[in-house]
Amino acid sequence: MTIISQAKLDDTEDIKVFYSLCGYGGGLSKEDLILIAQLEEKIVGAVRLCPDAGFFVLRGMQVLAQFQQQGIGRQLLQACTEQLVDQVCYCIPWQHLRSFYQEVGFQEVAPVEVPDLLRERFDNYISKGMNVVLMVRHQRRFYEEGS
Repeated sequence: MTIISQAKLDDTEDIKVFYSLCGYGGGLSKEDLILIAQLEEKIVGAVRLCPDAGFFVLRGMQVLAQFQQQGIGRQLLQACTEQLVDQVCYCIPWQHLRSFYQEVGFQEVAPVEVPDLLRERFDNYISKGMNVVLMVRHQRRFYEEGS
């Protein structure tokens, strides 16, 4: 059974090794909220929630290849939304994962509608030929008022 939990400080080295195995080059920051998926005490998935001025950025959503298509990414994403109920959160996923993120309330957004930091990161990814999309998930109050 896969267990989703918030990473502890002593998990940092294991998370770095995990990300290396996935080929993910993003670093870790002590401000990040990191959620991990463990199977028999081995990290098989991880995601970072990186705080910024008034919002979060979901980064580094990774699941080891042999554990993909088993619902682990979905469990991690659901745990993220539970952590960020009243927060705005952005992400820049691969285009083919758009509907995956839409399942928990993320919606595509134009580059002119995001903070400069994200627009610059998005433009950098696009210039490298990466097929990504900008998405945002608004705080819960937005959905309650807009429904």
